[in-house]
Amino acid sequence: MAPAHQPAGTACWPCRQRKVKCDNKAPCENCVKREHPGLCSYKPNKSATAKSGSFSDTNPVSKKRPHPPDEPASPSLSNEAQSEPIEISRDFGQNSIPALLREQTATNKPEDVNVIRQDMRSLLGLDNSAPFPLMSARHLSRLTSDISSELPSDREVMKLFRTYKEIPQPFWGFVIDIDDLESKLMVYLEDRAKNARASTKTTKPVSASWLALLFAVLAVGSQYHDSPYHIRTKDSQNYIQISFHFLRLGNFLLRPNLDSIQAMLMVGFVLLNDMKAEASWALLGLTCRLAQSLGLHRTQYIDARSSPEAVKKETSRRKLWWTCLWHDTLTSLSFDRMPMTNIPCCPIPMSPTAETEGWAYLEAMYHLDQIISQRLNPDAVAAATYTQILDNCAAVEGIRNKLMLQLRSKDACKSALDRLQHFAIRLHTAFIVSVCCRPALLNRGGTRLDHTQKKLLADRCKANLTETVRMFLAMHQLSVIPTRSWAFTYHGLSSAVLLGLLGETNADPEVRQLQGDLISALSATAAKDQTSPQPHIQKSDHDIELSGPLSRALTALKNIYDHGSIVRPGIKREGSISVPASGTRTPLQFGNISSLTNGVSLPQNGQSGQAQLPPQGLDPHQNAALAMAELQQQQQGVTAGMPDFSGNMPFGQPLPPSGALPDISAFDPGAYMEPLEVYDSIFWADQPDPFNTGVDSMNFDFLAHPPPGQPQQQQFYF
Repeated sequence: MAPAHQPAGTACWPCRQRKVKCDNKAPCENCVKREHPGLCSYKPNKSATAKSGSFSDTNPVSKKRPHPPDEPASPSLSNEAQSEPIEISRDFGQNSIPALLREQTATNKPEDVNVIRQDMRSLLGLDNSAPFPLMSARHLSRLTSDISSELPSDREVMKLFRTYKEIPQPFWGFVIDIDDLESKLMVYLEDRAKNARASTKTTKPVSASWLALLFAVLAVGSQYHDSPYHIRTKDSQNYIQISFHFLRLGNFLLRPNLDSIQAMLMVGFVLLNDMKAEASWALLGLTCRLAQSLGLHRTQYIDARSSPEAVKKETSRRKLWWTCLWHDTLTSLSFDRMPMTNIPCCPIPMSPTAETEGWAYLEAMYHLDQIISQRLNPDAVAAATYTQILDNCAAVEGIRNKLMLQLRSKDACKSALDRLQHFAIRLHTAFIVSVCCRPALLNRGGTRLDHTQKKLLADRCKANLTETVRMFLAMHQLSVIPTRSWAFTYHGLSSAVLLGLLGETNADPEVRQLQGDLISALSATAAKDQTSPQPHIQKSDHDIELSGPLSRALTALKNIYDHGSIVRPGIKREGSISVPASGTRTPLQFGNISSLTNGVSLPQNGQSGQAQLPPQGLDPHQNAALAMAELQQQQQGVTAGMPDFSGNMPFGQPLPPSGALPDISAFDPGAYMEPLEVYDSIFWADQPDPFNTGVDSMNFDFLAHPPPGQPQQQQFYF
């Protein structure tokens, strides 16, 4: 077919841009020769291009959001929750093709400096007008209809919003402008109440991302509300699923904005507190990528001539980026992984009075995370010298002296919130100092420390581990925050376990007292008179529920506290001569601890004790592995039968003959492994094999369509 002709005298857009003669064909000869016939267009929609295809440096938060919609429980919620505007601010490096195209456009038409044509954006992979790519519109609409009947009442919304504002917000600051959100929420609730009574209902659209943010706030508020565990868990899971649905409805992958980034941070936070740390860490990576795509990590320079509105926008962007960095850094530190936000970025957002009156809690946490990101990533820790370790410790402890006066000391605190934030800063900084000093706990080579340096740093590590547990318990006396927050629980529990592995349970009466109190705090019971509302949320005797690593750690801590070994020696088996322990919390006489460990002494005061030879046929590392398997079985409630040794025996070594397996029920890995190795095996022993896990196998056959021309009940020829 011959190319169509356009009216004479009309040049296509590329030819007009290059100011060359056009033959008016579709596509024209010039575009065909330049191998971009798809760009040949004679009637580009300038207004649509400016709206939907622009590359703009403007902040999406500057756009006025419409008032919240009426009647959110209506089946027409899908119409009220509007998708995000196609105009999205995206950040590109100056050497990228989009940036070069923008510069070329600016040279030809300075007034269109930010314009990149929509068809060009498609070729560059920048088209954000496409629908959400991972779910069909039909399924999105059906989900929206399903959740319409589950939306909470006004009182429920306000109850959970107040809980969020008073408890989590001062400690994590997920919402960058909580007062603005509360103001819009009041309008939202008032309008829907009016609409419920009106004969003619009006619908005022609101962005899906704003609804995602609202339900994420309700989900976090549910986790910290004063309700039984199974009710809190049911509500938080329900609201976080609704929040994520609205993120999909707003197409957060292609059209992210500040509201969706805040919502995603809280989705990850709910997963973290629900003991799904790996899922939270993975989602944080996506959240940080989307934040980078908006350029939140880049510095937008402001000066004295900038308007107050511009200053406020830039502060909001910086706060959101540093909140992303905060959670990526702390969660990665727990796994000893490299954070993805470890990149040059914008300065820390500070209040105008920070340098004169001191840092607020959130500002102090931003500075702490900056130190972690720059100095405590795995590569930096492995190469740290004694001088660098001392410098890192001094930098962390120096944060305490730069706080507001009412946060620097317990006596200066003016309110309960001041005290909680004072304790929290002490907890976080003490834990990070202990991390700085951990290389001194390694006995093997590879460190740059001599014996004296190791001794000094080991003592400093123990002192800060003790301070971490002490501050956890101080917070627990005043609030539910530490026991319902994964980060606080991990810091407190892991510090107590490491102190036990270092022999401090026996050496320091204060440490033993703190460990006993921590065990009681993490074993606090809740009301038992209600049944579980859903099968997958079982009624629990505990106010909290710990994940596999934290549950194993608590079991190990109890065993160290009660028996002086991470493996309880009282499990009775056929052929075992172990004597069941009393289970009391009475301080033990550790002078004859070898009787509890089959002749193997525990390390005392951080030093490896002299261990007797293990039973014949097993080397020390095998015994340590078997004892860890014993610990895992004990934590799961297995009280009979021999453990499954598959995967624990070195390849190629035959198993002992039947009936010749030794009694390993009281073996303590601490006799053969360094404290940090035992520590790692307790917390991260359940990392799955990424190959052939089988956990996602489905026994489901999809019905195949027959070949053309054959009926459904076809004959199969293979």
